Amino acid sequence: MSRPFSNYSANATFSQITEPLDASEYIRNKKAKYSFCSPNICHPNKNIYSQSNYLLLKRANNLAFYPCVNEIDKTQLYVNLLTKLDLSYNFPIISNISNGTYPVEIDPTDATPYLSYEIDPSGNLFGNTQCGTLNFENYLMYNAPANPQNL
Repeated sequence: MSRPFSNYSANATFSQITEPLDASEYIRNKKAKYSFCSPNICHPNKNIYSQSNYLLLKRANNLAFYPCVNEIDKTQLYVNLLTKLDLSYNFPIISNISNGTYPVEIDPTDATPYLSYEIDPSGNLFGNTQCGTLNFENYLMYNAPANPQNL
């Protein structure tokens, strides 16, 4: 009997943070970058002579043409551990519905705050259409650890 739901991994949802390069990866990347003057796998008369040189050429191409591959993936769940939201731009985040003013001090005693305040009235963070719901990713910035020695 087939069990179609038995082996699905959660790695796509709960991805892990890419660790910094160790010494051997750093040296391998340096060797790949400087072994080929201009890496190009499509060159018709390029003799690479061995599989290791071919793999080195592929690594040189990836380093030359895709340098930001190991950037922070803003769609993963761990992104809030590494980033913070930069709201220093001059656009309203919360406005008062009755008079449209911002910035607003929220009244904690208000029984129905959802009737008094509008979150992101300009649509900069969450958009005004379905296409803009991930606009807040444009305002994420790297948050350096406070005490890097304890890592």
